[in-house]
Amino acid sequence: MAKRHTARKRAKLIELVRTSGTSVKAVADEMGVSVSTAYLWMRRAPAAPKPTFAKVVPASSLGATPRLMVKVSGAVIQLEPGFDAELLRQVVSVLSRVPS
Repeated sequence: MAKRHTARKRAKLIELVRTSGTSVKAVADEMGVSVSTAYLWMRRAPAAPKPTFAKVVPASSLGATPRLMVKVSGAVIQLEPGFDAELLRQVVSVLSRVPS
């Protein structure tokens, strides 16, 4: 008999795959879901929403050190050299879901 999973578990798997950067197989193994089922869920899931607004603006007036400002849904993020790109991706993803 096939194992039944809840809609909540399916949603959690999809969210983890999309936000963590971890492979479908790794998340499926961790959650006790067969890999084929996990790939089926990912294929049937609605497309991830694209950011509603993300604009990169050079902030040359901020001083001698090269900096970058990113504006997303009304928030301004100032990036210093050596910023964590994965953290920026996660922040932009979350802010993109917030109504401005």
